[in-house]
Amino acid sequence: MKLRIHAIRTGLLVIVCSSLLGACIRPYQPDIQQGNIINNSDLREIRYGMSKQEVLFILGTPMVIDPFNEQRWDYFYSRRNQQRNQTDQRVITVLFDGDKLVEMTGDVTLDNIASLEASIEDRQHGGTVITKPTQREKGLLNRLGILKPKNVIKKK
Repeated sequence: MKLRIHAIRTGLLVIVCSSLLGACIRPYQPDIQQGNIINNSDLREIRYGMSKQEVLFILGTPMVIDPFNEQRWDYFYSRRNQQRNQTDQRVITVLFDGDKLVEMTGDVTLDNIASLEASIEDRQHGGTVITKPTQREKGLLNRLGILKPKNVIKKK
C-alpha cells in the first residue's frame, strides 16, 4: 500500500514538474517583416524634383498606387519583433506633379530627411562592406614564420 502511494506521489510530481518546465520553453518565432523595407540611407537620397523612375529605383515598387490618383504612391513597412511582442511601422506617401516629386509625407518628410540616423534596417540590410583582400600563405612553416618565401617584395 505504501509503495503504491509513493508511486502515485512520484508520478504526480513528475507530471507537475514537466508541465512547469514545458511552460518555460518557447519555440523560436522569427520576426515578421511586411511591405517595402524603407532604409533611412535610401530616404536620404530622395530630393525635390526627382522623376518617378528615380524614386522607383531608390524606394522600390510602392505598396499602393491609388487608381484614382496616379500621382500618389504609398509605401508601408511593418516589422513584428516576436521576442518583445512589439510592432514597428513606417508609412510614407510620395506625391508627384506630373513626373516630378513635389512632396513626401508620413513618418518622414523631405524637410527632415537629412537628420535621419541609421535605422535597424540599415544595419541589417544596407551598406556595402569593403574589406582588404587577404590570401593565405601556402604551407604551414610559411604561415608560422619559420620559412619565408624568396620572391616576396618588401614595400619601402
